[in-house]
Amino acid sequence: MEEKHTFTYKKLVVPMSMRSIYWKFFGFPATDDGDILTKVKIVCILCKTQIAYNRNTSNLRMHLQNKHAQELLELELSNPPRKQGQVVPQETKERRMQKRLLKGLSPAQHIYTTNVDGTVQIDGDIQFVTDPNISLSNIEDDITIGQPLRMMIKDGSSSNNQNVAFLMSEDNGTSQSSIDGKTVSDAIAEFIIMDLQLPEVVEGRGFQRLVATLRSPCEIPSKNKLEEEIIPKIYETFRISVVGVLSDITSDVGLTMEEWKSNSDENFITMSIYYQNPGEAALECKVLSTIHAPLDWDESQWGNAIDILLYEWQIKIERITAVVVSTSRIELLNALRNRNVTIVPCLLYSLQVCAQACFEDSEVAPILSKCRAVIGTILSRADASATLTMQEQLTEHLEENTMLMDYPTVWMSTYTMLEQMVLRRNIIMSLLENMDGIDQEMVDLTSEQWKIMEDLVNVLEPFKVTIMTLSEEKMPLISLLKPLLWQLVSSHLKVKESDNDVAKTFKESLSNMLCERYSNNDVSLLLQIATTLDPR
Repeated sequence: MEEKHTFTYKKLVVPMSMRSIYWKFFGFPATDDGDILTKVKIVCILCKTQIAYNRNTSNLRMHLQNKHAQELLELELSNPPRKQGQVVPQETKERRMQKRLLKGLSPAQHIYTTNVDGTVQIDGDIQFVTDPNISLSNIEDDITIGQPLRMMIKDGSSSNNQNVAFLMSEDNGTSQSSIDGKTVSDAIAEFIIMDLQLPEVVEGRGFQRLVATLRSPCEIPSKNKLEEEIIPKIYETFRISVVGVLSDITSDVGLTMEEWKSNSDENFITMSIYYQNPGEAALECKVLSTIHAPLDWDESQWGNAIDILLYEWQIKIERITAVVVSTSRIELLNALRNRNVTIVPCLLYSLQVCAQACFEDSEVAPILSKCRAVIGTILSRADASATLTMQEQLTEHLEENTMLMDYPTVWMSTYTMLEQMVLRRNIIMSLLENMDGIDQEMVDLTSEQWKIMEDLVNVLEPFKVTIMTLSEEKMPLISLLKPLLWQLVSSHLKVKESDNDVAKTFKESLSNMLCERYSNNDVSLLLQIATTLDPR
């Protein structure tokens, strides 16, 4: 349980040096004699809300704006701000400085005093301590003049007073006082969106300390406010702007629908749109929506979801040239077909499906299990791992690529695992023969199994080359699809006389799967037209 310090106050006071108009409705907890108990928190006189004191008045005004708008309006009307550009003479500045110095020598006085009692609690490990040579009573004036204070909060459990570093801003630095609460709040929301963070990150003590260290004069938006107000507002603003852009498009558009699985094993579908702005040759892309995709959804439910998405983004179905899909959901595909949409299977997804079919083969699956056991056994033993590294360094090209266990849902990682094991066959066999205390049956790979691994690597190598070809394109166009398919089916997957039975089986199976996925006449015609029109 964290220690908390409780202060019982009888008055709320504001020192004379704190001349901002917003102090009228706030005060520091103080004793009957007016001695300030703590400057970590201030209390609102109107509602007794406790607010962290950040050495400026930005969060004071923010509280009034959110909770006491009428009082704020009346206060600001009766105290109009100084006009922009109004220059304060040097003589006036010097007089103010002299007054501050005199105040530092005179007994403490309060500009506001309110007789009200209550208690405040301060976390034991969060303290605001400034340089002991600087008077807290005068620090408000220093900030407002243009010398912002920066603080770094440290652990408050130590016995000395160095739990907070006090830093004055550099002469050429950006004035921290110019950063208002809304700016920091917007920056936090942008950070969450751009880095795909969960909103509860703002509740983390490390994050809160980071913001305090940066001397952000604002209240950090809560998780609920981010989820229910800030992020939905940003999304709605973005949605309206995208709808406006899409409404100006006069040409046809293309859609993509990609299925993916979250870390919590939930399925989702993300829909994107591809289009050209009027008068521009460049292809633009916008991610429109991501929806939860339960496995038990039927065709009618998918149909409703599609209709809602098209209506929300004001996309007319007759203007959709085609939908490129990365999913095998029959119900979703049928819902698209019933709306007379041309469905083009994504090539990368098709390669994934074909490769996974090979890996799930009754002969291949047990081999993959043994491969994972072999890598796990070698890497778990320091001596074996060191010997492997040494042998790799002595063998040309092996040190460039590490032998790692695969991530089964990504076929390229499984292919790479097999490829690297085949290259290290002799090293692996030698290591396993000299290792004691291992289950040989679990890691022993027969000559026939090594041959299957080698055949599979050779057959799937063109798939790897195809992916590398597509990765060189900033935005691969559909005109590449037919040439790449033709190259795979008519050349790389064509059975040769030198192929053994295993290689022949793999090639025939992969070729048939690819041909079947692109056998639709409408798809074939679309690909042919796209390839013909591509000037390359």
